[in-house]
Amino acid sequence: MSRALILAGTAEFVARVNVLPGTQVVSLKRETIEAERFDLMRSLDPQSLPDLIFVGAALPTEIGFEIARRIDEVYPSIDLVLVDDVPLDTVVEAMRSGFRDVLPSDMPDDRLREVVRRAELHRLKSVEATASATAPTLQSPEESRTITVISPKGGVGKTSISTSLAIGLAEDHPSEVVLVDLDLQFGDVASTLDLVPAHTIEEALTPYASADNLIVKTMLTVHPSGFHVLCGAESPAANDEVTGAQIVRLLSQLSMQFRYVIVDTAGGLTEPTLAALEVTDDVVMVSTMDVACVRGVRKAVELLSQVGLLPTSRVLTLNLASNQSGMKVKDVEAAIGLPVDIVIARSNDVQLAANHGTPLMLNKKKGGPFVKSIRALITRLDQVDSPGQPTHKRLDVA
Repeated sequence: MSRALILAGTAEFVARVNVLPGTQVVSLKRETIEAERFDLMRSLDPQSLPDLIFVGAALPTEIGFEIARRIDEVYPSIDLVLVDDVPLDTVVEAMRSGFRDVLPSDMPDDRLREVVRRAELHRLKSVEATASATAPTLQSPEESRTITVISPKGGVGKTSISTSLAIGLAEDHPSEVVLVDLDLQFGDVASTLDLVPAHTIEEALTPYASADNLIVKTMLTVHPSGFHVLCGAESPAANDEVTGAQIVRLLSQLSMQFRYVIVDTAGGLTEPTLAALEVTDDVVMVSTMDVACVRGVRKAVELLSQVGLLPTSRVLTLNLASNQSGMKVKDVEAAIGLPVDIVIARSNDVQLAANHGTPLMLNKKKGGPFVKSIRALITRLDQVDSPGQPTHKRLDVA
């Protein structure tokens, strides 16, 4: 059961939240909040706090922001959402005041459901964290990890793998995953996920954004399955003058705010890709059972090793694998000089799902072997740096 408190919300918005299954709603009008003797903090019962608080546009900005600051300080487990159409500078100020999100009142129903679901998960995680803090054995917080998906060739399925990784990781770590479309000319992460972004990486790379982590966060688009996306620019020429230093700065900013930063790259070893590898913890190298691609991967591995940009944590992934290709997994391993860690069989369903903006990872029943392979990839990434874990297991294409 989710508990939502709505402050100065419109009747229509209150009704929309009320009809959400499993949601208990309390609504306070502006007149009540502004009453001389009313104290919201004293009215909150610590034993039954709301999972989230919606602050409506009818409440004066200064009052709403002050409420957010006080609640964020005393009850950080409560998600605060400002429901209003405001300019970017106000969005930044709102997030500094403690708001987790700033959303329009006409947000889609699926987005509203996701906000409520995320708030409930946040509360549950806060309860678990409190319990862990009182346990005899304390664990230090895990550091952020940047995972970059690369290949010397285009059309090998990097975007399908990147988006699926983000979806899979977000299932266990909601709101802690961000996917970056670093194909600066022809990135198609947004279309693959059926997103219409309000902001793109072009804006996130400006000096204005690089000066403040919160500004970068406002440039992100939230996917209904619980992760954030920094979408590619619409124009192929939009990022012609982007430098490697800008990429490093951007990824570093995101790593300060998210547990997982997934980077989808263009084919080849472009300057943005090389810059991303400078701050990468894990690299997923994608090859197919195509001779030219296999040779390209071998050359890329050799070059990256020579210049010191090949992370020790690397996973060689064989995508679009088929017994009809004339090659076997062991042939690919011999040509590249590295063991293949993950094999993803060719499936027409993957491309069909991407064309509809609903990645196969979201369809567990139909996903079958593909979803299983992505799960194996996530597990493999977790094992790379774990002592005592097997480093390689031969995989054959079914």
